[in-house]
Amino acid sequence: MSISKRVAEAVEKMANGDPEGALLPISTAIDATATKHFGRRGKKSYKDFIHENLGLITRAAFGVSILNYNVKYKHPDLPEAPEDRHPIQDVLYHVVRCALSHSAELPETLKFTNEGKFEVRDGRLVFPDSLIYGLIVSVVVCPANADQTLSDEYGL
Repeated sequence: MSISKRVAEAVEKMANGDPEGALLPISTAIDATATKHFGRRGKKSYKDFIHENLGLITRAAFGVSILNYNVKYKHPDLPEAPEDRHPIQDVLYHVVRCALSHSAELPETLKFTNEGKFEVRDGRLVFPDSLIYGLIVSVVVCPANADQTLSDEYGL
């Protein structure tokens, strides 16, 4: 298993209109990339990688760089935070990555859509699908992955 295979799988899932299906392989690729980048494995590396690359992720996803993004969202797997405001990297790790890895599905209170905006609607956190493309880009351009290759057929 290689990072490039997980990236290819995520890109293919997105091309086939399956953003939820793309989340597990890109989450796995982020995990492996963060381990290579920081030289240590674990949730801190994963979250630090997202935080360090958030400007790039949001630039690729929305055309504008956001360096810090906190969302008001309550979920039992998230660490306590003032007024339930959580950094996006905590949500992506504890709610997205862990839910997909451990229960094979996203919680009902989180949804990815093609609406192009972040919002909390009726107690449900809504993320734009384009965020997944931003996550893919962060893995692809990371210098720690210079040894990885993708076929020329892939593009974003």
